[in-house]
Amino acid sequence: MTVTRNRSQGQRLLRHIRLLSEEGPLTTAELAQHLDCQMQEVQRDRRLLRAEGHAIWQTEERPARYGLQHPWRAMTGSPEPVRAVITHALLRLLRHHAPTPSRIYHEALLHLTEQLPPRLQAVTRRTLAPPQGSTPRILETVAAAWCYGEAIEFLYQKPTESAPKWSVADIAFMEINRSNLDWYVFAQRRGETKIKTFHLSRFQDVRRLTAQSSPDLIFDPRNELDGAWGIIGGQQHCEITLRFTADAAPYVNYRRWPGQIEGQRQDDGHYLLRLNAPLDRHNLPVEVMAWIRGWGPRVEVRAPHWLRQQWLAEAREVGERYGI
Repeated sequence: MTVTRNRSQGQRLLRHIRLLSEEGPLTTAELAQHLDCQMQEVQRDRRLLRAEGHAIWQTEERPARYGLQHPWRAMTGSPEPVRAVITHALLRLLRHHAPTPSRIYHEALLHLTEQLPPRLQAVTRRTLAPPQGSTPRILETVAAAWCYGEAIEFLYQKPTESAPKWSVADIAFMEINRSNLDWYVFAQRRGETKIKTFHLSRFQDVRRLTAQSSPDLIFDPRNELDGAWGIIGGQQHCEITLRFTADAAPYVNYRRWPGQIEGQRQDDGHYLLRLNAPLDRHNLPVEVMAWIRGWGPRVEVRAPHWLRQQWLAEAREVGERYGI
């Protein structure tokens, strides 16, 4: 009976370590449910693991949640406050503004959390719950293909097409869009010469072509994305002049916008903004226009003329459609 009990406890301890490492942070009740044992046994096992040197951390909330700090990732010293705050901001961006249902993604966030000083770790870990249910491995597959220089075969659903299509492509870059904070993949389809942008959430399936090495694609993020409002950059731009009302001016003139050429407060309180806007493949500044629409009647498109006409036509269409 003693041997059986020790063997059973040893197996439970191994599962306990795996849960804390891969699924954490978890409460004692959640661990007991996963391990099919009593909460008292979980507490006893936790004391034993800590006595053996496992760095188990816990949140300040009640009930407390527990996770495992990997020894090869432990901090050797406290980071500078500015570095700590930058790391925390990166965590907030990745976890709260660009969430991805991936366990590896979750583990990477825990890794970043371990770079923070204890005070910041405590508040950050309260929100790092692991993804629930089955987690698609699309991000992991695409990331591995990019890192290892492999081609991918993927099933992609375009918003303008009724059915998804399979393609083979080589990855040049990955980026989180500053506008919608979603993942995008920059890739060149086999048989094509241009690198195009693909929304990761539109990937329905993907697999690595491990036997096919990707060529060295010429892609410079500075040329392609600097000045972009989202993921549309490149060499094609148009100069736009906007006039903001006096009540909107304080919310515009406090910062420098992507592609900004000049910003000037006028005597009547209005704010004049000139900027270079990247054009899409239809020669339209679609990402900047989305931002302009968000200001409603508090902004006027002054130039170029063709963009002003489009802006006015959209305003008229809204009025006609809803009987205003």
